[in-house]
Amino acid sequence: MGRLQEEGSHPVHGFRLSTVSASRPTETGTTHEPTGLDLAMKLHYLQAVYIYSAETARDLTVRHVKGPLFSVFDQVPWITGRFRRHDSGRPYIKCNDCGTRFVESDCDLTVEEWLRVPDRSIDESLVYHQPVGPELAFSPLIYIQMTRFKCGGLALGFNWAHIIGDPFSLSHFFNLWTRAFAGEKIYCPKTSDLERSFQNPNSTGKKPDSIKRVNPVGDHWVAPNNFKMTTYSFNLTVNDIKSQSPANGNEFEILSGIIWKCIAKVRGESEPTVTITVIRSDPNGLNPRAVRNSQMISSVHVDFSVADANLEEIVKSIGDAKDERFRIDEIVDDVSDFIVYGAKLTFVDLSDVDFYEAVVMGRSPESVYCNVQGIGDDGAVVVLPAVKKEERVVTVTLPEEEMEKVKWEMKKCGLITLVN
Repeated sequence: MGRLQEEGSHPVHGFRLSTVSASRPTETGTTHEPTGLDLAMKLHYLQAVYIYSAETARDLTVRHVKGPLFSVFDQVPWITGRFRRHDSGRPYIKCNDCGTRFVESDCDLTVEEWLRVPDRSIDESLVYHQPVGPELAFSPLIYIQMTRFKCGGLALGFNWAHIIGDPFSLSHFFNLWTRAFAGEKIYCPKTSDLERSFQNPNSTGKKPDSIKRVNPVGDHWVAPNNFKMTTYSFNLTVNDIKSQSPANGNEFEILSGIIWKCIAKVRGESEPTVTITVIRSDPNGLNPRAVRNSQMISSVHVDFSVADANLEEIVKSIGDAKDERFRIDEIVDDVSDFIVYGAKLTFVDLSDVDFYEAVVMGRSPESVYCNVQGIGDDGAVVVLPAVKKEERVVTVTLPEEEMEKVKWEMKKCGLITLVN
């Protein structure tokens, strides 16, 4: 789905840009040093969209939306800074309070009309996407787009540089905003260097399979692709997933196994050695939550043909995924560039992210969408909660030449009913 932001080319139009920062200045000379895992994410961006009904948002003004952001940025001031480089070339954030870019726009459709489209990747056009660079000193790390629908409803879309935090952090950030909006006193702890590191006493010293080194991109942080990538999103129920297999895995593992098999058939993968990446929440995550990259990045290596294997065998291998964060954090150096999402075919479990706790005026969002920008050629599958607890939203990003064939395979196994 294209991110159409030009005037007249899409029902979303009228873009007006401004800046929001913290309400109090950060102490001069303050910096924030990214970890190795943070730097591994620097070519990826999270895109999230929260849509609220007219009944919820009709009376909300730009001032209402911007106001609570000052309080949130007071708690996490480094995310309104700008990147610089040490003499070694390693990026760091100068906490200079330059702020977040705020974008106002309008939509010619009602919320009901917008949500009528079954493929939710359309929501990416409610996100104002700009990568970091090529001038690091002037590039915001977050863009927040506020779109007013014709009916009075509201969408808040985030373009979030993944180097500053994972999807759980983005959700936490927005939930802090909703609490500040409701008049609560908010607090976001500062994480220590120890809390931002990963311990793995069983590390083998083996190079992690889940990341891929790419040619240097300099100060323009855009992931390279050899293929034109496209995105397709659909809903299905947990029962739909579990009915596909007697396997013992949870619904994410079963769903990942089904889609992995569909993609393997399209790619003609009959070789007996295949590796994928699985990204899930950190089982030992911080409480209270903080803004950081702590998502568990695991590698799954199988010695059988996925296209020909039975689903139970595939699901079991996904359940045995090995955490590689320690080695990623260790090997990412000052100047090399890497990709994680799409370096190998990547499955991302966001089904337990608390997107729908973002309550405004006593109401949850009508819809939440989340995906990754900057996915490599092997593609990615993102699974997140839907507005109905028994449903999941599945977003598949693949090379354009593969997508229709993969959709046909998913239709044949009952995951989707139509191929558009």
